Order: sequence, then C-alpha cells, then structure tokens
Amino acid sequence: MKIEKSIDGLSINAKSTKLKDNTFLLEGVLKGSVEVECVKCLKTFKKEINENIKFKIAPPPYKGFDEEYDVIEMEKFDVEELLKSEIESIKNDYNICNEC
Repeated sequence: MKIEKSIDGLSINAKSTKLKDNTFLLEGVLKGSVEVECVKCLKTFKKEINENIKFKIAPPPYKGFDEEYDVIEMEKFDVEELLKSEIESIKNDYNICNEC
C-alpha cells in the first residue's frame, strides 16, 4: 500500500507491506524541513530533511532484531503518530546552525 502524509513541513512518501506476523515493513523517503533549535546559540532554524527510511512496525513487545530495518514498536500502525515521533526525534537531535 502506498502511504503519503505531511505534518508540520515534513512528509513521508512510502510503501507499506503487511507481514503474516502482524508487522509492517515501511520503505520510502522522509522529506521536508523541521524547525529546530541550535544547541550552541539557541536560535531556531529550519533543518532540511531528505532521508531514505526502512522501518519495521511491530506490536510490543518485539523480541527480535533486524539488521535491515529500524524497529518501531506500536500497538497500532499509525502513520501520523510515526511522523510526529520522527519530528520530535529530529528536534531532539544535536542540531547546529550554519552560523555556529
């Protein structure tokens, strides 16, 4: 199934595949910009994002390991929640503006 969703300037364009064990594989691109804060000067700036993603969405508790996919535990596969989580992860990253 094709998935396209945008929230707060960040969009996901991906293909999802449901597996027999009630997990989903999600492969595609995360693209857009997210307003973040520089860890040095504390000024906000737009961080451009253009990343290929490979997620395995699994109901908790996930008792495995996957070398090819980043595993995300979710009770219910929710693209909007996944995208919000990615935005928060980007905001919490070690972001440095071009002036620093």
